[in-house]
Amino acid sequence: MERAAKKGGHLKGMLGAFLVLGILATACPGSQAQGATERGANAAELPAVAKECGEAKLADTPLPNSAQALQQRKKLKILAIGASSASVVGPLREGSSPLLEQILEHTIKGLDVEIIDRGFSGELAAAAATRLKIEVALNHPDIVLWQVGTNDALAQVPVEQFQEAVGDMVRWLKEHNIDVILVGLHYMKRLVRDPHYQAIRTSLRSIAAKENVPRITRYEAMEIISRAMREPGRPVPSEFGLTEAGYNCMAQYVARAIAVGLYAKPPKTAPPPVR
Repeated sequence: MERAAKKGGHLKGMLGAFLVLGILATACPGSQAQGATERGANAAELPAVAKECGEAKLADTPLPNSAQALQQRKKLKILAIGASSASVVGPLREGSSPLLEQILEHTIKGLDVEIIDRGFSGELAAAAATRLKIEVALNHPDIVLWQVGTNDALAQVPVEQFQEAVGDMVRWLKEHNIDVILVGLHYMKRLVRDPHYQAIRTSLRSIAAKENVPRITRYEAMEIISRAMREPGRPVPSEFGLTEAGYNCMAQYVARAIAVGLYAKPPKTAPPPVR
């Protein structure tokens, strides 16, 4: 998208700072050393994550449908759904695109990113799953960026019910050739030892592993960011949200997960057993 006049020097300086601040370590040992080989000679460098954002562990989980969209039409359509889109795509300023869009377009040459914001405050997983089918039919996204879990945990939705709603929806999206990135629960200090909150969190981790979809470790990342912001001279973050700096960090985590997924090797298919 041609937004050069709107982004101006502010975008150039902000993105330049991200790139200077260094690359975030991934969860897989040696993945940085192997990155150039795995992503290929023409692949873009991974988006940087600012040093003050800490580390978010990211496995090399492929996004095959998005990789195909990148190859065929140099465009990605991202549907953001969940409680607060600003917390993962970056805060919106008048006349500018979301930070997530800016980072991806800056990092991957020639890429056109469209973000469709369909966040809805307080929505439970089952309701979001129903609404997702409508949004998919209307917008035909390549990626669904789904923030899920916090509202279900606070509403005391049974873990089995939550797991069924999210798992079924993830499989439905994959069957319709749409990649899914799950964004985990908020970090709230008062709920660190809450058994139901932590059980929902564990359930989401289990779904991501079983279905082999990326999961942004929002809880761990927010814990790091929240701890950093409690240092002297920093603004104190609210319990249920973050400052603009925190939102910027989350957008960087998501951008990196997408870039990793675009160039990650698909898993090898195991040969059929010999009978």
